[in-house]
Amino acid sequence: MTRPSQNTDEKLVKAAIALIPQTGFSGLSMRAVARRAGVNLGMFHYHFKNKGEFLKRVADEFYEEFYREFAQEAAAGRDPKERLYNAIFNFARFVRTNRKLLLALGRDILEGDQQIVRFLEELVPRHAVIILDLVRQCQKQKLIADLPLPLVITFMLSSLVGPSILMALLEQTKIKQPYDFIKHALIPLMLKDTILEQRLNLAFRALAPGTTVEPLPPGVDRKINTLIDLALKRTLASPKAAPKNRRQS
Repeated sequence: MTRPSQNTDEKLVKAAIALIPQTGFSGLSMRAVARRAGVNLGMFHYHFKNKGEFLKRVADEFYEEFYREFAQEAAAGRDPKERLYNAIFNFARFVRTNRKLLLALGRDILEGDQQIVRFLEELVPRHAVIILDLVRQCQKQKLIADLPLPLVITFMLSSLVGPSILMALLEQTKIKQPYDFIKHALIPLMLKDTILEQRLNLAFRALAPGTTVEPLPPGVDRKINTLIDLALKRTLASPKAAPKNRRQS
């Protein structure tokens, strides 16, 4: 019996990643995936036991490619501030490039897809702890304001990620006017690297050393930091904290 092509599984994974922005994970059809990959549906069953196993492979490969580059950027820089800048910028570019796919994942989560929730619970902490650790280092060296970590993280990420998700929503709008302006002028402008950099620069200025806000209630900040310490210790101790090598066919 002739052995199936060694890269058939990769073709199926790439086809799924291309379809998910329109279908979401929950609405993904294996028949449609096989058709887009240009392979027989039987090849899906040859390479994967079931749809759940396949979707996990898709999620892993989609995330791992991002995580490898993200981890490299987070390690590149003269000081923690530059490394934090690189990490946040890389994350923002990832969200911008994959905004439609991430929007589809968000819909799956809102609809109660527990498989997607489990994927995110397993994968997201890996890059979250890197950002948290870099913010901590910056604060210890007085490179950014000594504000509560949740405030710093949500401010930075919402400033960089929020507009890309908004653009993804606008790209799906049915509004006729002024949609032409939005589609042909506003969206391309807002998604440029230069605009991402300007938003990130503004965020760092807002978090300059000496910036203060009303303090959290007594004990709350300490509890938050204790929880973050536990999460950092648990995640950094896990083998999955290190980037994986791409699966070989």
